Parts: sequence; structure tokens; C-alpha cells
Amino acid sequence: MSEQGVGMLDETNVVDMVDSRALSIALTVLHTSPVLQPGMGEAGGLNVYLLNSAHRLAESGHDITLITRRDRPGLPDVDELGPRLRIVYLDAGPDHPIAKADSEQLIVPFRDALDDWWPGGIDLVHSHHWFAGVASIPVAARHGVPHLQSYHSVAAPVGSDWGAGEQPESPGRPAGERFIAHESDRIVAVSGFERDTIIARYGADPDRFSIVHPGVDTETFRPGEQGTDPYVVFAARLQPLKGVDLAIRALAAIPPARRPKLVIAGEPASDFAEYTAEVHRLVADLGLDDCVDYRGSLSRTDLAELLAGAQILLNPSHSETFGIINLEAAACAIPVIASRVGGMVDSVHDGETGFLLPSRDPLVWAETIERVLADPGLRERLGRSARTFALGRGWREVARELTDVYQGEVG
Repeated sequence: MSEQGVGMLDETNVVDMVDSRALSIALTVLHTSPVLQPGMGEAGGLNVYLLNSAHRLAESGHDITLITRRDRPGLPDVDELGPRLRIVYLDAGPDHPIAKADSEQLIVPFRDALDDWWPGGIDLVHSHHWFAGVASIPVAARHGVPHLQSYHSVAAPVGSDWGAGEQPESPGRPAGERFIAHESDRIVAVSGFERDTIIARYGADPDRFSIVHPGVDTETFRPGEQGTDPYVVFAARLQPLKGVDLAIRALAAIPPARRPKLVIAGEPASDFAEYTAEVHRLVADLGLDDCVDYRGSLSRTDLAELLAGAQILLNPSHSETFGIINLEAAACAIPVIASRVGGMVDSVHDGETGFLLPSRDPLVWAETIERVLADPGLRERLGRSARTFALGRGWREVARELTDVYQGEVG
């Protein structure tokens, strides 16, 4: 699909934000580096949200410091990523990657290293994920600055199934999430579903929430030419929560003569190193070896190219607070078929930019995939609506909304 016909509006056409006050903002994340490629290790939607919003906030005039831990040898203390934007690597734990399940032990070292680093002049701290929040709240309090928190995912109650959310990677997560719900000055949720979940599970004050939906780079993720060999895409970390098994079973339920190729883009999360072997076994057991293409973790440009050439994005996740990949597919004018769960209702407009399915029956998914593949007019209509939707949600808009939140906290 060409760019003509889906509208020429793009976020680059939007007038840059003029702030009433430029702020010095510290953005903390402990368990993953903001610059790590999504789909690799623990990197996912959090990394996309954090790095892109940081760039846009810096472009709008704020002084932005990303703070993470040194997770490999040779990293500098500070790396300048652009004007008014840098990343600081703290010595907190060993200088090699740590499984997410073991990252709780890094909270105290990260807290102490953050306090030792503190340069003064910081206006506020915005932490991402619960590890960073628990570590950063006492430091922000000690230095008298507001602390804001983004969860990005909320732990499922112990003993619940995948539909309740991400399984706690370590015993302290529920208590840690409750702590940051009550001790943060403001919680920045990515969707109404995430806000409501945090309030219901942890008794957080509804008045201390702001919702800032994620955005998308509509220059990188844009419509492209589709080839003659149809394929559908699953793009996420390989772990049970993301539901790649449902995508595979749906593929198997499509008759061979009409069956598209399934491209799987992503690598296993550290806590699910053996899961890839399970995925390969399932594909083999269903006789789909010739129909599944494994791509591993892709760069942003390679992922955009993959999506632009696809017929459909499949997102069968059991639970999502938003689903950034849905918005990235929308920017490429590609329909999304996703689970009707959580915040997905904010990233897929059912019947307009794709379809939300309440069922996890592979036959239901197969029927919907076939319906979209068999109707070029439907794909065109969904794609046009999807691109228009994405064009209204660039990262500059995210930066504007975050700036309003930040300035409300610093006065």
C-alpha cells in the first residue's frame, strides 16, 4: 500500500512543543538498558516507550538523563545520545546481564549508586518498572524531588493464570508494586486498564494517576510494498504470556492450500530460555516446519520493513497493558488481529484497525485470519484506518502529554 491514499499527515508536520519551563529529568530503569534492542532479553515495549519519549522530550528542550546499570564491561560512565540527552551507567551488581528473576537483589545496590551519583539540579525522577521504582523512591525523597512511576506491566496475583497478567519474576514484586503505588507522587499509566488494575490490586489513590498512551515513529513505521508470498507476523519476546502457541495452532487450522507463512520475530526472555525449544517442538508436531520462519530479535528498521510487507499482525497475548506492537503495525497500514484483553482495546479499534477476539480457540483465530486474507478490500479499509489512527499518536504527542504531567508535579 502506498503512502498516498492513507494521508500525508505525519508527526514531522506537527509544530514542535514550546515549554513554559525546561526541566531536568532523571528516567530510571534497572532490569534492562533503555538502548537494548526490543525483542532481545528483557527488552520490549518499555524500552520503546522510554527511549522514544526521552528523545522527544530532549528535542523539546528538557534535559534528560536516562539511568540504568552497567550490565556489560566497557560501558562508559556517561554516553551522550544527543543534545540534552545522555545515558548514565551505574555500578550496581555484576557487569553482565542478570535474569529478571534475579534482579530484585540489585535494588539496594542501584539505590545506593543512584544516591552517590546524584548531581543536584534534578527536577524530578520518573522510574520505569517496579525494580527501579523501589530503588528510586527513597533517593528522590532524600533529595526533595517528586517521584513518578510507570509500571508497564502489573504482576498477576500468585496462583492465577496468564490472563491475570505477568507472573511475578521474584517474591518481592507484589509488595514492591504496592510500595510504589502508595509512595510515588504520581503514577503514569499507559492505559485505563493499567490504571484500574493498579487501583484494584494495590489500593492506589485514583487522583494520583495520569494516562499517557505510548506512541509510534510514523517515519520508520510506514506503509510499504507487499510481495506475492503472503505472510503474517508474530513479534514479541518468546514467553508463554505472549501466546505464540495460539498463533501457531491457528496457522495449523488453516488448510494448506490457503495457509500463509508465519514469521516469528523475537527471542526468549531470560526467565524462559527453554521456551524456544517448546515452540520449535510444537511447530514440528503440527507439521509446520516449512510454514514458520524464525527471525529472532530485529532492529527497529528491520521490524518496520517486516511489518510493512505483511498481511496481518497477530497478537494473541494473554494480557497486555497496551500493546505497542499493535500501534507499530497500524502505522504500517497493517491490520491487527489481537486478543480482547487489557489495554489492547486502546491499541486496536475493533472492526476499524483490526479485530479483537475474546476467544482463544485456534479455529476462531484461523477463521478471522482467513477472512482478512481473502478480502483485499477489507485489508485496504482496515489498513487506511490503522494508518490514520497511528498518525495521531506520534512520540511528540507523548512528549507533550508527559511534559504537562511533569510540570504539574514540579509546580
